[in-house]
Amino acid sequence: MTETVLYNYLMKPQNMLNFLFITAVFLFGFSAVTFAESSTSTGQINAEILSNIWYSTTTVNENDIINIYAGFQNHSIKNLSGTAGFFIDDIQISKMNFVASPKSLIKLQSEYKAVRGDHTSQVKILDIVEIGGSILNKLSTENLLAKETEKNSLKVEYKITKEEVVKIAGNVASNVIKVIDTQAEKLADYVESLKDKTTETSESSSVSKTSEQIAQEKLTGKVLGISDENTTDTQNEGQDSQTNKKFSFYNMFLDILAFLLRHWIWVLVVVIILVVYLAFR
Repeated sequence: MTETVLYNYLMKPQNMLNFLFITAVFLFGFSAVTFAESSTSTGQINAEILSNIWYSTTTVNENDIINIYAGFQNHSIKNLSGTAGFFIDDIQISKMNFVASPKSLIKLQSEYKAVRGDHTSQVKILDIVEIGGSILNKLSTENLLAKETEKNSLKVEYKITKEEVVKIAGNVASNVIKVIDTQAEKLADYVESLKDKTTETSESSSVSKTSEQIAQEKLTGKVLGISDENTTDTQNEGQDSQTNKKFSFYNMFLDILAFLLRHWIWVLVVVIILVVYLAFR
């Protein structure tokens, strides 16, 4: 039924012309909108990003969260929309979308967690479009009067805390103690190497004679009919006694010195306590 009515309607010349006109207008309008959305203007755009950058604070410490600011000025009578990218040392850290009305100046901003050191910051316009009702006319950022700011220096200072000072001091003290321990051990070994070896040999030999060698010497004296037990042993013991007395104190002194070197920390503590006692008694 519907098809029959439509057929009869289109059979009339006037109705056919009206139908063709409406169809042509619809197709042209649709094509115009599609073209406008996908086309890129090649004319210069009377808008720009300002060259300077500023920050939310003049002094920036490590781990501070600050705002980075830039300005975008639209000198034209067009409604513009776009995206701005924020860069630290040429690395993009964030981006924001913006809309700039005709004859307006807007603020672009982004947060940044400060990292210690000297840096450079910059803001760039990544894309720009013209808003015309429901039509978005894509523009080229190259046609802006300026599409990026100048690079601005950003110095982030190192903030020293009490905890970090204590930690650094502890690490330094630990390293110093390790170095001193190593050198003290070497020095103690050197001191022990200065001990007289003759005394140690004499003592060890006298100890070894207390069993087999002494008995053999006595047996030899009896066989030969010579009793040199008292004379020889007495002379040797006298000489050994004088030698031991001469060097035993020397070796004992070196042993004590080596012991003190290996336990230098306790020696230092005792010396400090003694100095404090003498100073405040």
